[in-house]
Amino acid sequence: MKILASAFFLERPIENLDWVIGILVLTLVFIAIGRVLFSNNYEALTNIDRFQEINDNQALFGLVFQISFAVLSGAILIDYVGADYDFVLNTPTIKLVTIAFFILLFFGIRFVLGSTAAYAFGITQDRNFNMKATNYFRVFSVGLLWLAVLLLYFSEILKPIILVATIVGLAIIRFLTYRYLFNNQPDKQTKIWYYNILYLCALEILPLLVLLKYLNVW
Repeated sequence: MKILASAFFLERPIENLDWVIGILVLTLVFIAIGRVLFSNNYEALTNIDRFQEINDNQALFGLVFQISFAVLSGAILIDYVGADYDFVLNTPTIKLVTIAFFILLFFGIRFVLGSTAAYAFGITQDRNFNMKATNYFRVFSVGLLWLAVLLLYFSEILKPIILVATIVGLAIIRFLTYRYLFNNQPDKQTKIWYYNILYLCALEILPLLVLLKYLNVW
């Protein structure tokens, strides 16, 4: 087992990565608490139709994984914050909290804009259904991000390979989310490509382009 682990993981100066270990442990504890509070949700993760039948507090359950998603994403993006912000964001923890805050802010703005757009176009939405579907798939996104952070900082695998694999994995999960939502909406307008493309451009693609503008990715 030790030989197998050494093939993937490096011995690195732990004093410089305490914050990473803290994030990994903290998110696990956070999810474990959610496991206790929402045991029915966790037990239904093997089947999305069964998950839809669970009537636990989906808003709180979703918040647990939104925060975990934001924090783990921040741990991945932290190295790409430009040096221009170092006079304020002078520690990894501050950078991480700032990135996570903006990701959570994006979630909030996207929800408001999505609700406004649905009202403006007269689109009927089942918010409870949408929330459950989004929560279901986000659980897998968080699992993927947790593994990505672990490999990114403690493995010998090349960083670009991990990043590309993570992006592809998240894109696939997002695609599955949209496919499930669009195929199960009661309003025919939600299945018209015009509205789908408008939604993707306004609430998914453009915010990512803005994020890339402020990150030193290129």
